[in-house]
Amino acid sequence: MKQLPAAKVPKLKNHVLPKGKLLTKVLGTKFGVTLSDFDKAMGGDIAAAQKIGELARQGRLSSDLAPKLAQAYLEIINGSESYNKATADILLQAGKSAIAIDKAGSQVMLGQQKYVHQRQELAQEFVLSKNTENTRHNYQMNYTQIKGYVDAHLVGVDQQVAILEQSNRPEIKQVAADEQYQQKTMNEALNKGETARYDLIPEKNYKQGIMGKIAEIRTALGF
Repeated sequence: MKQLPAAKVPKLKNHVLPKGKLLTKVLGTKFGVTLSDFDKAMGGDIAAAQKIGELARQGRLSSDLAPKLAQAYLEIINGSESYNKATADILLQAGKSAIAIDKAGSQVMLGQQKYVHQRQELAQEFVLSKNTENTRHNYQMNYTQIKGYVDAHLVGVDQQVAILEQSNRPEIKQVAADEQYQQKTMNEALNKGETARYDLIPEKNYKQGIMGKIAEIRTALGF
């Protein structure tokens, strides 16, 4: 019997590619993937599918993390600016107050020296020194009150952030687990096609059985 030639594997015809050669080059140079990779993955090429999957994973992470990282940098910069401005204000005021205190001490010493000579002048100097001391004392009391309030506020914020960070750990862990499960599912699909067994891929649930307890604890803490 005459041997027939092997049948050609049918392939979908791409009507668009010849009309977009420049854009095809842009796709490769700007984004690191080509339509050739797409065609290979469609044809069952595991390496091409893995390349596309990895770039897609990086794209998802970038979409999720880049805005948060940018916001974190802005908060660091703005916080550093506020911190240093506040430090400068404190130091400048400390210098002014130190001068005022030293001046008050000098006036007291001068008043003592003039005590024997001019009692009337002493009385006038005493009134001035007393007013100066009252001003200094009022400032010190206000400063202490403000410092205590700010210290308490900062501690409260730090405690709230620490609790929120711990409360969010299951959510963050779940996001990573979901992405890992999706990656394994994609690999199963790419590797086995219609014979894929998704039921054999374990799915982690870090939120189950703990979110209610976390909500209860946070409620007890006043969140």
